[in-house]
Amino acid sequence: MNTYPGNRLPGAQNMLSQVNGMVAPMSAPGAQAATTPPTAAVTESTPEDPEQPTEGSGSEEATQPPQVANVFVDLMLAQLTYQDPTNPVDSTEFVTQMAMFAQVTSMEYMRMTMNALYAVAENNLVVSTEQLIGNTVTAPDDTVTLGPDTLLEGELVLDKDYDNVSIRIYDEFDAEVGTVTLGPQTAGEKAFVLDGNVLGLPEGEYRIEAETVIGDEISTTPTYFSGVVNSVTLKGQEGLMLDVEGVGMVPLFDISKISAPPTQGGDETTEGKRL
Repeated sequence: MNTYPGNRLPGAQNMLSQVNGMVAPMSAPGAQAATTPPTAAVTESTPEDPEQPTEGSGSEEATQPPQVANVFVDLMLAQLTYQDPTNPVDSTEFVTQMAMFAQVTSMEYMRMTMNALYAVAENNLVVSTEQLIGNTVTAPDDTVTLGPDTLLEGELVLDKDYDNVSIRIYDEFDAEVGTVTLGPQTAGEKAFVLDGNVLGLPEGEYRIEAETVIGDEISTTPTYFSGVVNSVTLKGQEGLMLDVEGVGMVPLFDISKISAPPTQGGDETTEGKRL
């Protein structure tokens, strides 16, 4: 069969107009056509916009990746049509292109599967997290809301013994407005309470800093606060956020402890459980 451009296969011109945009980027450097195809082959027919499916087309058709065999045959016919008779396309190039299309299609199917699994896992996580509403959780935080009627429970995790430990409170202007002195402390978990009536602070947000002292060495350690979960919010890239009373918005995976409500177990807690 003569494959020179002057004797094209029947119907090749319509087919080539559909795959013209695909052939150029996928063709191998050594298989460049010696003869430039006519302009009519590029502009004769315009495929429909894939982003605007026709009536009656299902959602599955819009998400299905292209069939490897169809794309490969279209590409092969286009290359045979425009190849140089004196320098025909090497058959090994077709095998390489076939493998490439198969790999791309497999990756597309894998991406679609992973997206579906991620959506299911996210929905399950949202449903399970809603059960935390009404429970008391503990999470690291250095900004809390205090007021005359606030009674906020906090916790320190000390890695060694200290000569003195103090909880310092700063306002929005970073001025120290209160101090809770805990005195000498040994290593381990140490609880403390911020009582709004004792501190006498107006309602507002305050920064909390735990200061530790050993001899002449002064350092700080993270503070953990506990509060009741009022609501659960899904915030885009931030993920699931818990609205903790007195603490504010806390990422789900920052929670270090979950305590059951008094009506469901009293003081029983699940310590160190990462969600």
